[in-house]
Amino acid sequence: MIAARSRFTFATVAMVAATLIAASPSFAAPSAGRINAENFEARAVRGPDADAGIGDYYLSNGTLCASVSAPDHEGALSPLGGVLIDLGHCGRADDQFIVLQPMLNFSQSAVVPVSHVETGEAEDRAWIETRAHFAGAELTTTYTLTEDTPEALQVVQRARRTEEGDAVFSIGQLLLHASGQTPVFSSSQELPDLSAGFTYPASDRSSLFSLLSALIASDLTVLVGADGMPPISYGLQRQHTIHLDGETRAPLDSFSVSGLHFTFLGALTNPPWMGEAVGAPGLLGLTQLPFMDLDGDEVFEAAFALHVGDRNDVASITDRIFPEAPLVRGRVDDPQARIHVHHREERDAPGFPVTQIQPEPDGTFALRLPAGDYVARALAPGARSSLARWTVPADAPTIEVAPLAVGAPAWVRLPRGFIGRLIFFPEDADSPLVFGSNLLGQRMGEQTIAGASESPWISLAGSPIDPERLAVPPGRHRVVAVRGPEYASTEITIEARANEELTLELTPLPRVAPTPGWIAADFHVHSGESFDSGLPQERQIVAFAASGAEVLVATEHDRIVDPQPAIERAALGHALVSITGLEATAGYVGGETPDGTIHLNTFPMQPEPRTFRGGAVPRMEGRRLRDVLADLRAGPTKPFVQLNHPRSPFEDEMGDNYFDHLSFGGAAFDPTLPLSEVPNRILVDRSPEHGGADLDYHGVELLNGPDMLRYRKVRADWLSLLLQGERMTANANSDSHRLGVVVGLPRTYVAMQDDALSAFDEEALLEALRAGRAWGSTGPLLDVRFEDSSIGDLHAGAAGTLRVVVSGAPWIPIEEWRVYVNGELVHRAPITTGEPKALPLAFERDAFVTVEVEGPAEGRYAEALPGFTPFAFTNPIFIDVDGNGRFDAPGLPNVLPPTITAPHQAD
Repeated sequence: MIAARSRFTFATVAMVAATLIAASPSFAAPSAGRINAENFEARAVRGPDADAGIGDYYLSNGTLCASVSAPDHEGALSPLGGVLIDLGHCGRADDQFIVLQPMLNFSQSAVVPVSHVETGEAEDRAWIETRAHFAGAELTTTYTLTEDTPEALQVVQRARRTEEGDAVFSIGQLLLHASGQTPVFSSSQELPDLSAGFTYPASDRSSLFSLLSALIASDLTVLVGADGMPPISYGLQRQHTIHLDGETRAPLDSFSVSGLHFTFLGALTNPPWMGEAVGAPGLLGLTQLPFMDLDGDEVFEAAFALHVGDRNDVASITDRIFPEAPLVRGRVDDPQARIHVHHREERDAPGFPVTQIQPEPDGTFALRLPAGDYVARALAPGARSSLARWTVPADAPTIEVAPLAVGAPAWVRLPRGFIGRLIFFPEDADSPLVFGSNLLGQRMGEQTIAGASESPWISLAGSPIDPERLAVPPGRHRVVAVRGPEYASTEITIEARANEELTLELTPLPRVAPTPGWIAADFHVHSGESFDSGLPQERQIVAFAASGAEVLVATEHDRIVDPQPAIERAALGHALVSITGLEATAGYVGGETPDGTIHLNTFPMQPEPRTFRGGAVPRMEGRRLRDVLADLRAGPTKPFVQLNHPRSPFEDEMGDNYFDHLSFGGAAFDPTLPLSEVPNRILVDRSPEHGGADLDYHGVELLNGPDMLRYRKVRADWLSLLLQGERMTANANSDSHRLGVVVGLPRTYVAMQDDALSAFDEEALLEALRAGRAWGSTGPLLDVRFEDSSIGDLHAGAAGTLRVVVSGAPWIPIEEWRVYVNGELVHRAPITTGEPKALPLAFERDAFVTVEVEGPAEGRYAEALPGFTPFAFTNPIFIDVDGNGRFDAPGLPNVLPPTITAPHQAD
């Protein structure tokens, strides 16, 4: 509920970029065609989510610029493209649009594969038409931009039966807004009292019953651009859905259903048996589904207007929906406020949601509202709010409403040049203050969807884009300051008074636990350049530097984006180094992967700015993992490839966790079985074309975020594979997409002969990583050696002494250390920071040794890192007993250790 102010935002960068782009040739007349090397600079849409490249299709009327992907450019949900992927204002670099994907029968496996795209132009309009065939039906989608309605893209779907095939009972459009990347607002102009606003019933996209249960009446869906990103909003307005049979036109039941990642706007293909179609189908309408289809000459037609607004709010869209309505003007005393407008019920209670508006920088606002009675609620940083009652008469073209007063907050001026995270604990509250809320209140069932910039802490990195001051509720606050596990922490108490400003005085946090010979890296970092994040890239970089981590690997979903320009904008080149990577993502359920999803991090990658998705992996959707890995091996950078989050922490969830399904038939990897047995053997089957296997990646994300249950489940798989001779480096990463998720922790420490940032050697880091010279941590710092051998080394000899020293800042609790030989726990004992430990070990045959250290999540650690456990693990030290110069894997023993057989249980 509290926001930070900054002198420099992504919007500033976008304005500069827009100025440069606007200097390129302008095409005001409607036009459409194919993007090529000659017209790319003028025709490609720009912005944080722009994907189109050479070979895709452009559409423009001088105000809006759009892109439709080529059919052979895979989509977010399909192996094929031919769908709307980019949409923004020409010359503004503001695209935050992901995809508009035609879909049949509520099914992700029935996304429509486009086979043909053509473009056309007339004097006052231009269009792109796509054609697809699926389930014996032909579906055409036409995207049109005109001079008459310059700020709306017209979208028309038409479907008809062309041959025998599966029944088609529903047709619609799927909008992606993954992980709340663009908060979604739905309303119904036909049945306004059923409008959902920002609150939706829970739904499960994998369950047809769940989707049907969550249907709502909606003819307008608004996607609100993320705070701090270039201002924009999108409004998909349903204009009609009709059934055509000869001369007969009949309206169809239409509806929407929203989940965390998507909104589907669909309609049934046949009119109801009884009565007329009105909004979402009722129980009787749903009982018709098994009997619905397109037959004979019947045609399904749906028409939409996709409006594009120029603010991050709903009113920039609803003003287009109510163009003749009275204009309501007003002012709020804090321009950071967000104003929600509801219809007013009896006794002045708020009724159904109507719109929401973001004020101008001076606090003024103007929006159009139909005649009626309303309740307006302004929400502002610092837990402030104000309620007003508005009456809009029908005969007044413009009305002025009384000023909205949310009141003055207490201000805290932040220390300049300070590096670290600040957590504010009010004296009379159990939880810390939350900063950066978008004040929209997005909910899916019982789940609140936080904006990408919302966080229970403030990150400072000594950057010119650091926030200067904060609005906080008046009162006493305890402020905790931390950086990384190598640094001391501190806390102070402040007294904040309304309408006053105090300066937070903090001295720099000293480094108290150096890590010579090791560099701290996070190999899984996202920003608003990913389709599932609205976090400005430079804000994530500030947070990374504030965490004390040193090597940032940018792994945006399906886009290769160099983070270096953002590092330079944040003036943090001295504080961290970066590697450009990619998270290659497969979400399609079908083709060669009937159970689908795989997430791979691959780095380094070389951006190719004029190509689709910046040159990302050519194809992931519907393909075997071994074929994707072969493509990566054939690429110019020969990247390190890491399998991300292989297991879900939940028993009933498979999703994007590859080892839970192996992409085939729902059969999970079984760590208790040899790789030669079903279902495991699919991982080692070699391709007859290129000889590769599904296990040919280099690393595995053993610890993803703070989840220790997931860690133990993945550890079981990893140990099983190590026992069978499949060596892969275990890593620890944050997988951070938003400010409310700690970035740079967990982290992986990689051996570097010279660990100074000024001497950073990317090739040396990759070589060490491939060799397994790395350990992961959420706080404890490790020094582990077996005689003269370090982590990742091969030690020759049948006996020796394992020596361990744990260090870390005083606020990192340390309690015990554990030693495993071939995955079996052989020693556990208490340990304290700085206390050297030694353990003699003897071996009868080749083996591998790993170490874990853990402490209780308590005190300042628990306050600064909620949900985390102080924990560290090593990659193996390999023991060559027979002296043949290699590690000979022992294979799975007859009696497996509990680390493999009982991964749900803590050791």
